[in-house]
Amino acid sequence: MIDINNPKNSFILFLLAILLFPLNSFSQDWESDSTLIDTRIPVNPYFLPVVFDGKFSDDISVPFPKDSVPKKEDALFPALKSPSSLFHPDPIVDSFRKKARRNYLSTHIQSVKYTLSDFPEEVEKVKGIQPNIFRSLFAVEPEVEKDDIDPSARFIPKRKYWVRGGSSLLQFSQNHISDNWYKGGVGNLNLLSVQSYSANYKKDKLQFNNLIEWKLSFFTNPNDTLRSFRLVEDLIRTYSDVGFRAFNDKWSYSSNLEVKTQLFKNYTENTNNYISALFSPIQVNLGILGMKYQIEKVSKKDKYKKFNLSLDLSPLSLQYTWLEDKKIDVKRYAIEDGKHHLLDIGSTLNGKLIVNFNRQVTLTSRLKYFTNYEKVIVESENELNISLNRFFSTRFYLYGRFDDSKGLKKDKTLGYVQLNELFSFGFNYKW
Repeated sequence: MIDINNPKNSFILFLLAILLFPLNSFSQDWESDSTLIDTRIPVNPYFLPVVFDGKFSDDISVPFPKDSVPKKEDALFPALKSPSSLFHPDPIVDSFRKKARRNYLSTHIQSVKYTLSDFPEEVEKVKGIQPNIFRSLFAVEPEVEKDDIDPSARFIPKRKYWVRGGSSLLQFSQNHISDNWYKGGVGNLNLLSVQSYSANYKKDKLQFNNLIEWKLSFFTNPNDTLRSFRLVEDLIRTYSDVGFRAFNDKWSYSSNLEVKTQLFKNYTENTNNYISALFSPIQVNLGILGMKYQIEKVSKKDKYKKFNLSLDLSPLSLQYTWLEDKKIDVKRYAIEDGKHHLLDIGSTLNGKLIVNFNRQVTLTSRLKYFTNYEKVIVESENELNISLNRFFSTRFYLYGRFDDSKGLKKDKTLGYVQLNELFSFGFNYKW
């Protein structure tokens, strides 16, 4: 029989209490068995440093009583039993450990290095870490669904009839060719800027949409001895349509107005003859009365997968072209000599398609068809935008135009078709 009143043996008993029953109790409360099961952790607290909390002050001077020694078959070498729960404490083992701990405190108080007063009463708050804007700027955003909103605390905003938004795009491409390149050629730098803003109103059966955009694209041209760069596209465009719901949500009576012009002068290479300038030309297309069809579908499996199509047909429309600067050759815009304006009456079809394949890839296509039943003018603008993250994207742009107006020259290869293609990478931000 081990004399547990001997100070030398009390430490051995404490170690035995740990080693013999390492998984029978994980309670963080040394004196209470009422600790909830879900608050216990799978860590044996007897391997942690001993902390004196003052709860055993009445028992420190009391030696470990002999009659409290568990029976051999019940405590010191108990039969192994399968507990009903991994975290369910064994009363005999728990009582034996408490007595061994009290005896250890009474005989080895000099080994106890910590008390409750050594620990702060309140938990220190972790200071917030300032975000790294450069890390978020170049980070690739994965397509992850985040449903962090608690339905019970859902915020219901007030209804808004005006919806505003816009986008800012600045992209470039660069090509460098050395002077001794075996095929010749010159390097150049292309820069593209697209700024757009929209404001749409919808209430009951009335809908009013507005869009204004500015596109500026130019490239460095070493072959031009008079200017270091040349404009590819300079366009200011506004488009507005107003509609009143007719048969259902897809059809409405509508009228539309489109105005296009540019800001800067664009010169012919190695000459001082410019072919366009501010309000030269300015083109106005008015759809007096027509019908608009609009449909939008969202995938049930992926909320970022969307399809939006709108068609605006105006059987009666006016197209007016005006040249403010008289130095510009009017024949480039199918205007007769001696005149600086042109009025055409015909029909117009405006279409717009937006397809979101996922959160990163978007296809936007715009179509305009006008005819006065003697000539046809078609514009097809297509853009494939691949977003790398919130700020950067790759863009493929194709602009096709068909114009068989009287007086325009027909190309030997493309005929009356005109093409403008651009592949670029750069900054892209939407709000």
